[in-house]
Amino acid sequence: MAETETGREEELRSLLTDAIEVQLAALKAGISFWTEWIEETSNFVQSATDSLSTINSGGKKTEDALLELLDKGRASARSMTEIPRHSAARFIEELDAAEARRAESEKSSPKKAPAKTKPSKKAPAKKSSAKKAAASKAPAKARRKRSAKAKE
Repeated sequence: MAETETGREEELRSLLTDAIEVQLAALKAGISFWTEWIEETSNFVQSATDSLSTINSGGKKTEDALLELLDKGRASARSMTEIPRHSAARFIEELDAAEARRAESEKSSPKKAPAKTKPSKKAPAKKSSAKKAAASKAPAKARRKRSAKAKE
């Protein structure tokens, strides 16, 4: 009975650790999004300010400065549409890094296999460790594929 309690505690700890890793990856991706957004907006505001001062000074360069401002506005809008894609890629990279750290720590400190117990009629039998490993690798492969597509 104590062994099954330990197994449940280990599963719960693993579940909570995974949830925290996902939350941290989301926060890092969010920070990345807003950092990139601020940089792009700041660059556009600086170039718009320069163009506006050229336009206000008058002269023959006014039309060129206005066209340049429009071009910079279009380029800024295009780069702003790429920011969510970059953030999604960052999120997937963070999840993959967390998975790699977890796999590395599992290799360096192998855990004792719990003693086999008869499954009770109330609880379904647990998956074998080989099945668990295969199931946990499937989402990682899917994330890598999405990440590769996002980078293209």
